[in-house]
Amino acid sequence: MVVIVLGALNMLALGAVISAFIVRSGRSGDEARAYETTLPARGQLIESVNVEGNRILLRLSSGEGQELVVLDVNTGRLIGRIRLQAAP
Repeated sequence: MVVIVLGALNMLALGAVISAFIVRSGRSGDEARAYETTLPARGQLIESVNVEGNRILLRLSSGEGQELVVLDVNTGRLIGRIRLQAAP
């Protein structure tokens, strides 16, 4: 009886490990897409990149002016954008 109960518990633990692996592997694709949405648009150049703690600061420039983009390092999530207009 003990062997059967332990075998069942082992099967449950194996199922939990497999399901956790599947759930975590599904999340990594979303994180990669988050970085793709912040790529510079056509005509924009990356002037500088600064990393501090868990934040990335990108300074982008184009003919319309400059833009600062703040990203989260861990998730790739866009935290904020600040558009700086070119002086006349």
